[in-house]
Amino acid sequence: MKKVLITGMLILITTLRTFPEEPKGILEWSFTGELGLAPSVLDGNPAIYDKINTSAFYNYGFFSFLGDVSLINDKKYSPAEDYWLGHYFYPAQGGIFLDFELLSLQAGRFYQTDVIDSPYSLIISSMKLPALFVDTTFHLGRFTYTSRWVVLNTRSSEKPPDYPDGYPDRGMNYKIFALQFDDLRVGLQDVVIYVDYVFDPEYFLSPVPDAIVQLYRKQGKPWSEYTNDNIVMALFAEWSKPNYYLYAQWLLDDINLDFLIPGFLRDVLGDNQIPQKMAWSLGGTYDFSFGRLGFYHAGATKYTFSPATNYAEYPYQYTYYPAMWYQLKDGTTLPLDYRDNYIGYMYGENNLAFLVDFTRTFGSVTLNADLEYVVSGSKSPANPWHQYLSKDEAGRDTKLLDDSVLEHTATAGIAAAWSLGRLTLFTKLRIGGVFNKLELNGLVTPEDGGPAIFQPERGNDQLVYQLAAGASYTFGSAGAEARTRQ
Repeated sequence: MKKVLITGMLILITTLRTFPEEPKGILEWSFTGELGLAPSVLDGNPAIYDKINTSAFYNYGFFSFLGDVSLINDKKYSPAEDYWLGHYFYPAQGGIFLDFELLSLQAGRFYQTDVIDSPYSLIISSMKLPALFVDTTFHLGRFTYTSRWVVLNTRSSEKPPDYPDGYPDRGMNYKIFALQFDDLRVGLQDVVIYVDYVFDPEYFLSPVPDAIVQLYRKQGKPWSEYTNDNIVMALFAEWSKPNYYLYAQWLLDDINLDFLIPGFLRDVLGDNQIPQKMAWSLGGTYDFSFGRLGFYHAGATKYTFSPATNYAEYPYQYTYYPAMWYQLKDGTTLPLDYRDNYIGYMYGENNLAFLVDFTRTFGSVTLNADLEYVVSGSKSPANPWHQYLSKDEAGRDTKLLDDSVLEHTATAGIAAAWSLGRLTLFTKLRIGGVFNKLELNGLVTPEDGGPAIFQPERGNDQLVYQLAAGASYTFGSAGAEARTRQ
């Protein structure tokens, strides 16, 4: 008992010494308006949209909270109410932070971000998609450990064609094990997706890697549980210097190291080779005298991020939603943009992507420009083996861009932001072309009625464009710390 009391007193003293005796409250409240032109999600014709956003951040000592919500009328989702003139609410962020230096807690709905600073991050998408989660992080000298529980689907009322009874309950746990050596950081990212329930306490509370947790809970033991969860892992390394940043990330889905077994041992050890489901990303930035230049490359083999078993029985693909479609309130059925669905790498499976970007600041004006090229084959976030019913039919060799027709996308973007004290003016333009564009047309569907597939469609060439301008005004003075947290 004495040891418990002494330990508690030490923790309390450490916590009290972490912060000033009289912390000052900091409040930042911003309003942003944006007007844009882009192809309509309903018919592809040019459409004007607007977006109104308000965000509030408050910090007092170790406690902070953030609320961030938008009203948008781009027709992508159903309006909140008829009297909102076609606008729907987008629940970007809302929750609390507790920061005790050694331990930090984040709980609520927030944008998920990867540990790697890249537009092609693999475990968590760079699309800044919001999710409801609880995150705990321990900072122990050179070692950092994070455990996050994420709600994917619960009590779903959405009934797309793939799931007429609604999405099944699904949850996710995400762990980071990282070591810092001066400018070099290396680590492991570990994710598990499970179905038919939303929270698994052992995955969240145990620091044991999820693959091991899954293995010792298999049948044949008194403590075994019914489980067939999906494990995704990634190794990462990043090197940060004042004038440059380099990183590399390698992801394995449905972990399989059969390819390491030499041919002469396969008869002895068994040859159960399956297609390698993996993704990779590398790149970085360098600060030249004329500005910051960045280069990024990523790719993923075919079938990566999809479930390896029957999609209906185990819909544990690495996506926020297990379906390919969604419905508006008026009954209109629309394909779900895979970039809005993948938890990980934004372009999903079966592609190669290349990006060069440039950033320079001229006084109070910041300029960004980029060029991107992406080549993609067929993909389906929900369908394990595309038009095949099993890996045996699909073939056991690793595949990448083996389709007879491929989608090619080339775009250029430029953006500028002008800071005038509390007022910021911004504009952005993106233009390019997509050739043999992927379409979710349902023409290639497994015989068991599984989800359709995004397939390149020969001659389906379209102009890519987006033009937007807006302004943001901020009240208060939260400063750099608040903006970093967001």
